[in-house]
Amino acid sequence: MGGDREKMKSKWVFLSVSFLILSCISVVSAHSLHVVYKLNEIEIEAYFADGTPVRDAEVTVYDKGGNLYMKGTTDEEGKFRFPLKVGVNDYTVVVNATHTTHISGYKGETRINLSQAGIGADGQGMEMSLYARIVAGFGYLSGVAGAAMIYMGWKQKRKQKKRYDRGEKD
Repeated sequence: MGGDREKMKSKWVFLSVSFLILSCISVVSAHSLHVVYKLNEIEIEAYFADGTPVRDAEVTVYDKGGNLYMKGTTDEEGKFRFPLKVGVNDYTVVVNATHTTHISGYKGETRINLSQAGIGADGQGMEMSLYARIVAGFGYLSGVAGAAMIYMGWKQKRKQKKRYDRGEKD
């Protein structure tokens, strides 16, 4: 009778663990939904060390070759927006606030590299390739199989220990 009870308990544990693992698996379907983002413009924000926005500062944007792409001024919040140029992934933005203050030397510069941000030259976000998704899927399945084997090994070891404690031989 004790063996039957142990078998039932083992089945319930196995079913519970299986349900838990299966509930963590995301739904895979041929009709899956893909979301792609589009970046139409870049927004920069200029502010002083104390957090005060740099208003009406001169902004100059250069492409990778150092060619002037756009000029403008920051708004009341210290922000400036400019559209992406097709085929350009690298921008240098220079903000010059010397005309807005009495002290000279307020100049900031930053480089924006869209290719390092995972964004293509056309402003579209990149999606993981089919090959990469297949490899990732096999990796996930291998992990689940490994967890199941660890559980089964633990269960077998426990069963052998109980037999040993009772003095039974294999």
